[in-house]
This record gives sequence, structure tokens and C-alpha cells, in this order.
Amino acid sequence: MTESIRPHIAKLPRIPTAWRTFKLAELLQVGSSPLSPWFAFAFAVFVTVSAFDDVRLTVLTGPGTQLPWLLISCTVAYWAVWMALAFRPQWVAVLFALQLATMLPQALVAGPLLAAFGAIAVAAYRVSLRSLAVMVGGFLVWQIIWVLFVAHLGIVQLWAYIPVTLLFTAPGLAIKLLRDRALQVARNQKAADETAARAAVDQRAELARELHDVVTHGLTMIAVQANLGKISKEELAKEHALTEIGSMARNSLDDLRRLIVAMRTDERSSEDAPAQDAGLRPSVACIDLELSFADIQKQLTGLGCPTRITTSGDLDQTPNGIRPTVLRILQESATNIVKHSGKGARCEISMNVAHDHLELVIRNRMTPGNPRLPVSGTGLAGLRERASRLGGTLESGTDGGWWRVHAILPFKDRQTLH
Repeated sequence: MTESIRPHIAKLPRIPTAWRTFKLAELLQVGSSPLSPWFAFAFAVFVTVSAFDDVRLTVLTGPGTQLPWLLISCTVAYWAVWMALAFRPQWVAVLFALQLATMLPQALVAGPLLAAFGAIAVAAYRVSLRSLAVMVGGFLVWQIIWVLFVAHLGIVQLWAYIPVTLLFTAPGLAIKLLRDRALQVARNQKAADETAARAAVDQRAELARELHDVVTHGLTMIAVQANLGKISKEELAKEHALTEIGSMARNSLDDLRRLIVAMRTDERSSEDAPAQDAGLRPSVACIDLELSFADIQKQLTGLGCPTRITTSGDLDQTPNGIRPTVLRILQESATNIVKHSGKGARCEISMNVAHDHLELVIRNRMTPGNPRLPVSGTGLAGLRERASRLGGTLESGTDGGWWRVHAILPFKDRQTLH
């Protein structure tokens, strides 16, 4: 395989397969499975009565006055195993090993042996797979030693015990794995739903910030032009103000329509989308930065704020995912200049596009003014958050009689903003 093909193959999405769920390392981490409290209680009552009856028969049939302590201890051991199966599954493996130890010296262990087979069957569902592996492995070793060296039944009987052990284990284990598989699918679905919900919230927040920027910028410019037209005594100036108001209103309406279309994206089919988007401005992902700079310069200069723009580097190399943020920084800065600076305040905008980032600086001379337009106080904060999500920074503040906005946006390791 050539080096040119290998990177593309590495980027291919991994297709989930069923066998990945059944890795040994994951299986050994599966915990105990639940048991109904009423079923566990009935379980405990039945086993307690059975064990008590076994002890009674053992004492009544015992030789002379000596108590068969080994038999009694074996009965108590299997009773403890079943109590643990009902209420404390994490203790089952240790207690089962104790039961096997009490059974090993006895040549005849019919009742306890049946109880051991039953415990294995229930444990296959009830206990963790680590505990089950210990129990089954210990039981098989016990069978080999007991059949060959204690009971002297011969190897033929041994080959009967081992398949029965595995047969008793299979149903409970299958139920446990199917249950754990279903729970994992449910957890994955819940995680996917939560991720989708968070993405939807983030998207709505992003659209809300963009809506704020669009409305604030457009209405501020319209309000300033209206004030200029109102106080102007020249008909030509009034006509120019009305023309600018109409142009800004149309641009703002186009932006609002685009945002509404974006908000309704999830509610319409992909086949209907091209028809509904017809006639709207191109998406902000296709923003012409050079034209945007020229528009901002024209607006500010027309409102009495002489503006100089300098750029370096290739503006066309700016990734589409960053262009909306650049435009919003320009618009928000222009809005703030118009709101807070007096007429004649000089403005300087510079942008440098490097190979891995861009740097945008917007400065305006701080002149005495009396803002009469409403102030939201959220514009720059929203831009800082937006720049941060792109992996960049945005700083603002005074700089020797100037107000300065400084943004650095990297081209890599950023989140996608729509």
C-alpha cells in the first residue's frame, strides 16, 4: 500500500460490528444482573427451609451422639451461596469456593452437588462474568479431583459432569449477555439523543447571537442615517440618507430571511430546501471579505467616520468557516463606533492573513459623544465566545486615546460555526 493512499484510508469511518460488543475485556467488566425483590425473598425462604430440613435429617440419621459436622457445614455453605445469589451476588464466588471445599472430602454429596449445579445456573445470569469464570473454573477442577480421587467413579463419569456444567451455564449466560447488549444499545441511544440535543442548543445559541448582530448592526445604521437625514437641510443629503436606509433595510431583511431558513432547516426535507432558499443572499460561508470591508468603509465614512482599511496576505485563503465571524466582528465594531463616537472620529481597520491564522485589528479615535442609541452590552461578549469556539482570541479596550478591537483566529483546531 502506497503512502499516498494510506492517509485516506485512515480517515474512513469505522463501521460498528456486533462482535465488538463481545470483547473478553469488556465481558469481564459486566456486573451483576438484577433480581426482583419478591423473587429473591421467595428464593431465600425456599432455600432456608430446604437447608433446615437437610440439617434436621442429618442430625436424626447421624451415628450415635456425634454430630456430622462436615455434612452440616456443607449444608450451611450451600445455603450461604444461595443467600448471596439472592441478596449479595458479589460474595457468591468466595462462598461457592467454600462450599466446594466442604464437599470435596465426601464420597456421597448428592444434595449439595445438585445445589452446586443449580447455583452455577443461576449465577450465570446473576453474578459478574469475572465471578462466573471463577465459579465454573473452580467447579470443573473440583469435579476432576472429586471424581478421580475421592468418589472413584472413573473418567467416564467425569465426561458426563463437565458437559452438564456447561449446559447449566449457557441459558443464564445468554440471557445476561442479551440483557447487557440491550442496555448498551439504550445507553448509546440516550447518549446520541443528548449529543443531538446539545448540538441543537448550541446551534440555536449561535443563531441567536448572529440574529443579535444582524439586527443591531442594521438598525443602528438605519437609525443614524435617519438622524442625519432629519437634521440635514440639504435635499440631496436627505435623499442620500433615505437611499442608504433602504439599502441597509434590504440587506438586514436578507440576513433575517437567511437566519429564518437556517432555523427551519430541521423542519423541512432536503428536497424542498433549494426551492425555499431561492432568491436569498448566499450563505455567510461564501462571504466576500474584500466586498465586506468595502461596505463597512463606505458605511462608516458616509456616517462621518473617515475609515482607512489595510490588508495583507490573500483574503481568499480565509476558510469559509471563519468568514462569518470576521464579518460579525466588523459589523459589531462598526455599530459600536457609530454608537459611542462623535462625528469625525477616525477609524483604522487592518487585517493580516497568514498561512495558519488571520489577525484583525479595528481602531477608532475616542471622541466626546453622547450616545442616544440603546446599548445591549452583549455584542463583544458574544464575539469573544465565538472567537474562543474557533480556537482564537478577541480583546478590546483603550489604547492611547483609541478604542481597539484585536482578534486572532486560527485556521486549524477549531469548531465549525454555522
